[in-house]
Amino acid sequence: MQIVFSDIDGTFQEMGHPIHEINKEAIRCLQDQGDHFVFVTGRGFELVQDMMAEEGLSCDVIFGNGAGLMLKGEAPVLTHTLPYKTLAQVIGILETEEVFYFLHTDHGIISPQAHLYEAQFQESRKQLLAELGERGQIIADYKYEFFYNECLHKDDVLQFMKEHPEIKVIKIELMEASDEKRERLREMIQSETAAIFQSFVQTLEIVDPLATKGAAIRSFLEAFPAAKSYGIGDGENDLAMFEAVDVSLAVANASPAIKAVCDRTIERAEDGGVGRFILTELVSREDVVHEVD
Repeated sequence: MQIVFSDIDGTFQEMGHPIHEINKEAIRCLQDQGDHFVFVTGRGFELVQDMMAEEGLSCDVIFGNGAGLMLKGEAPVLTHTLPYKTLAQVIGILETEEVFYFLHTDHGIISPQAHLYEAQFQESRKQLLAELGERGQIIADYKYEFFYNECLHKDDVLQFMKEHPEIKVIKIELMEASDEKRERLREMIQSETAAIFQSFVQTLEIVDPLATKGAAIRSFLEAFPAAKSYGIGDGENDLAMFEAVDVSLAVANASPAIKAVCDRTIERAEDGGVGRFILTELVSREDVVHEVD
């Protein structure tokens, strides 16, 4: 048996681009021959459910960078979430430093009032445009729309969480344009109870130290001891995944540092690199017809 573990953002789907058709075809072909395709993502399970429903896909999902598991046809299960004590420590730092943050929870995404961080959003937009051009514009527009109009805003996030202990926090994500400040925040937050890493441009994520892609993949593979495993990613949060699989692959749009630690590099996310690799090298059925030119 073969099991392919794939990150989503920047790997299976490029920001600002639709999911490549060849990626969807590859999943179906892989599953048709009895193999597994598993999304391993920092997204919450609701976002992944919505994506799969929209694209007509049905896969196992490791979500929240390892905080939970959702098997095909089953309800999501949270395994490692952030306790209130850790929330208080991290949010205290972020609010003192005037850094915009948001909580990924099992009740949606919760954030402070976004308009209070307008200056930070504008600086983020400026940096994204300078570094990424048109793609940066797309990312900035998406973030602005999402954080202003789609999050659950609270005047006092920490107090709200204290009053609602039934809400489980999968991860804390922060947005900061300054490279220097992000590194300083990383040093301030990293601890025995909080793991922090970069998952996307201008962002850091804070999770339970046991909520890593690597730990979740190892647990998943316990049910398939004879399987050959592949891990495909593009970011720092994928490094733990690379260590847990037999073959690690980076898409060509990953940074040089990420590609340097992988067994090999495949085509870019926007060109359907995940699907092209699967159809070319893992799908063996002769009756499968696909286009990889």
